[in-house]
Formats: sequence, structure tokens, C-alpha cells
Amino acid sequence: MMVRQKGALIALMGLFVACAFNPQPVNDVLVVPNVISPNADGKDDLARISYRVNAPARISIYLTDRQGRRYDIRRDVERPAIPRPYEYLFNGIVEDGRLLPDGEYVWTLEATALDGRTAMHTGTLTITEADLPFPKIEEFTVSTNVITPNRDAIDDHVYINVFISQPAKLRVYVIGPDNFRYDVPRQEGLLQRLPVDEVLPAGRYFYDYDGGIDLGADPPPDGQYVIVAEAEDLIGQRDVVTAPLTIADSGRPMAEIVLQPNGNGIEWSGVGATPELTMKLGDTLYFTTTIRNVSSTPIRTAGPFDPNDCYTMETNRYTKGFPEEPGVWRVGVDFETNTGEDHPWRWGVGTLDDLEVVARDGVKLYYLPPGRQVVVRGCIVLNRVPVRNPFRIWGALIQEQVEIAPINSRVTPILVTLVEP
Repeated sequence: MMVRQKGALIALMGLFVACAFNPQPVNDVLVVPNVISPNADGKDDLARISYRVNAPARISIYLTDRQGRRYDIRRDVERPAIPRPYEYLFNGIVEDGRLLPDGEYVWTLEATALDGRTAMHTGTLTITEADLPFPKIEEFTVSTNVITPNRDAIDDHVYINVFISQPAKLRVYVIGPDNFRYDVPRQEGLLQRLPVDEVLPAGRYFYDYDGGIDLGADPPPDGQYVIVAEAEDLIGQRDVVTAPLTIADSGRPMAEIVLQPNGNGIEWSGVGATPELTMKLGDTLYFTTTIRNVSSTPIRTAGPFDPNDCYTMETNRYTKGFPEEPGVWRVGVDFETNTGEDHPWRWGVGTLDDLEVVARDGVKLYYLPPGRQVVVRGCIVLNRVPVRNPFRIWGALIQEQVEIAPINSRVTPILVTLVEP
């Protein structure tokens, strides 16, 4: 008899030990208060869901209405065991971003431990005064689904148009293959504003994305991306719309003037050891320079390409039929006391034999490939004496309507004196 009693006692003690060291995966589950009014008035807008995880487990939290429809708050999220309880503030909005309507719901928290043990906790939650309108994005359009952000002014940008029907925080961003997020600035006239957590009134908003190339940043690498527009109201209701975006031929263009055999960036005809030159009125000044594309992307250029078609003091790129083009690279020459546009005399980078030609909408575009360098030659007939004589002349490498990099600005200035023949 004593042996049986001892056996039963040992078994009971074993059960207690097993319970002590193998508790439920989740306990201490609380949802307070059990009535919420999510209307952004600051009173009972939220219910605090707290629970303690005793063993690594997958957690699901959801509500069920009277018709048995399930609304997920969290589904199969992994939670390790930690000393303190987990907490989640529930504002009446479920995974699809919408506020649940007024009514009585059954909340359920399910836990499945890695060893297969399960636990379920339930209770009731009542939602009242959930009458905020949904911040729907009524219109979402993009100007293109393919951009080539390389600062050549051809398909560098995608323009995004968003219309929201209710006041909301509006965020537009681009998600890459690595899930990195690129915020898209909002266009306000000529200004661009980065997203901030401010509530915008209902209306139409415009966004402009170029991969940061216009700010001189390296754009994202080529690949498949997603444009996301997200509207969120004060309580947290959220509408999300997306559009695909392909980025191709991306890169930050960079080019530089290469030193000539004489050690200068530009070799001027008739210039010796000192950067001074005396010429007869009507003589022709020739130059030679070399341009190298030092970037990983092609650079776009445009004419004139004929080195023997000289400018005069009265002519410029416009009179030759070559207006300034945004993003185009050209070699330019300027002089002191020039009262017109800067660098009136300009030439294309290279010759037609040096460049790759791309046809677009019936127009030929000319590109210098990465790593390639080309020789540029040109000439100017100095047929008029400027206001100041002697005067300085210099060269530059220009990316039109973008910049003249300091390294490519005011290159190899010379002092020219014009005399009567």
C-alpha cells in the first residue's frame, strides 16, 4: 500500500514539474477597454492588447463579427519569449486599412508554439462612433512606367498625380527590389517638398520622381520598382494604390576635359610658353581639346560637329541652328566683355563617327559611351574688336541647363590682343 501511495505521489509531483516548466505558450492576455470609440477625439480611441509569450510562438489576433466574418489584426507573426508583455494599440482598423463599423465583436488571440503546443484566448470588444469617412485615393496616374534617370533630359522623370477625397496624410514613395524606400517629393509650383506627417486637405497633388539625379545624386540601379501612394487619416485608416516602374540606363553622367600634350586643358593655335597672343583683326583662332566620359552612363551631346565651320564675333550657336538643350554636353568658348549669353560659341562633343546614334520619335540623339574619350576642334574668326582689348578667352565643358562643373569651368584662359592688319 505504501509503495502505491509513493508511486502516485511521484507521478503527481512530475505533473506539477512538467506544468511548471512547460506552461502555455501565451498567458496574461488582456484587451482594455472593451468598448472603444475610434473617432480621433482623444477619448477611448484605442484598445490596448497585451499578452505574455512564454515560449517562441506564432501569434494571430483577429476579430469576428456576428455574421462570423473574420478581420485580421495580426496573422502568424513570430514572437520570441521575453520577460515583459507584448502590447499592441488597436484603433479599430484591421489589416486592409479600413475602420470596422460599429458593433460587438469577439476578439481571439491564437498562439502556436514551435513544439506544437497551442493556446486560444477570447473576449468581446464593442466599437462605437466609428463614423470617420475613408480617405480614399480617388485618382492615381503616372506619366510613364519606364524612366532612364541619367540627366540627359530624356525620360528622366515620372510625374505622379494623386487626388484624395478626404483630408489625410499623403505619402508617395518608390519601393525597390531590396525593399528600400525612396520618398518622392511633392511639387508645389517650382518648389519640391519632401513628405512630412501633415494632414493635407482633400484635393489634387503632384509628385515628381527622377531618382535624385537632378540633385546630383546617384540614382537607384536598374530594375523593377513599385510606385506607392498612401493616404492615412488621423485615426489610421489607410488607402494604398500602386503602379509598376522600370528604371533603366540609370547613372550620374560625368565628363572632364583631358590635358593636352602641352599640359593645358585646351590647346590654342599660336599660343607659346606664355598664355598671350597677338592677332590681326579678322584672323582665325583655332583650338583643340579632348573630352572623356568618366561616368558609367552615356552622355548626350548635339551639334555643331563640323570643326571647320567657324564662328564669327557676330554669330553664335543659335544663328547656326543649334539652340541650347537641357542635359546636352557641349564644349563652349567665352570671352571678357561678352554681354550676351554665356559661352556663345559651342561645339558637339566629338564627331559623328565617334558617337552612338539613337533614334527617338524620328529624331537622332547622339551619345558618347562610358569610358570613351574624343577630340573636339573648332575655330572663331575674330573680326571685331571687343569693348576691352586685350581681352581674355577661355573654354569650358558644359552640361546645358544643368551645370558647368568647377573642374570644367574657365579652362586655359589666354589674353588676346587684336591689332589692325
